[in-house]
Amino acid sequence: MNRLISLIYPPKCPYCSAALKYDMTECLVCRAKFPETPRIEPLVTGEICVAPFTYSSVIRKAIAQYKYRGKKFNTNSFAAALASSIRNVYSKDMSFEFITCVPMSRDRRKKRGYNQAELVARMTAELLEKPFAEVLYRDDGAAEQHLKSFEKRITDEDDSFHIIDASLVKGKQILLIDDVMTTGTTLSRCSRVLKDNGAERVFCGAIAIVKGYSFGNSNRYIDIAAKAKNGKEP
Repeated sequence: MNRLISLIYPPKCPYCSAALKYDMTECLVCRAKFPETPRIEPLVTGEICVAPFTYSSVIRKAIAQYKYRGKKFNTNSFAAALASSIRNVYSKDMSFEFITCVPMSRDRRKKRGYNQAELVARMTAELLEKPFAEVLYRDDGAAEQHLKSFEKRITDEDDSFHIIDASLVKGKQILLIDDVMTTGTTLSRCSRVLKDNGAERVFCGAIAIVKGYSFGNSNRYIDIAAKAKNGKEP
């Protein structure tokens, strides 16, 4: 039945919109352009984030369609690329016991209908043959990160992330997934909540990392963070 449906309504490549054959996740032309090595960036909390893509114009469009236009089919390609990057980077240390995601507040989830980070995390878990578990939640009414300036993302206090049940994470090694890493503050805050509640170690992954804005690449980030720590306005 799925094969018949795909013949009548063929899925489209997330990156160029070319029609795809049954069970393909992206066209061969776009697949050939995938980066050979993953992006790896450090977080302020000591972890690293692994991603298959840099947040370029093509990837940005594919993720925007995924997040805001209901293109859930894009999950297939994103998760396959992310799973490959994780295997590549953590090949000698795939010790995380389960995979979780950056949570979305109930009001935003109700408005959008799904949490894009959860979709890609669940499929990545299937591909890596690891269980998925929801262990974090976010307060309703929390400010959306993508609406904040670069400086506000870094300096604003954000205590909207919480643990569902500390017993779920105590002593565990966890892979935490988000859709896009910009400054790394969201992943860092979620990682800190997990570790404050007993997680032994947190690995991080994302579909894409914004070039030049992460902690590892940006002196501007370091300058702003240092000023905020010293109580000065950025």
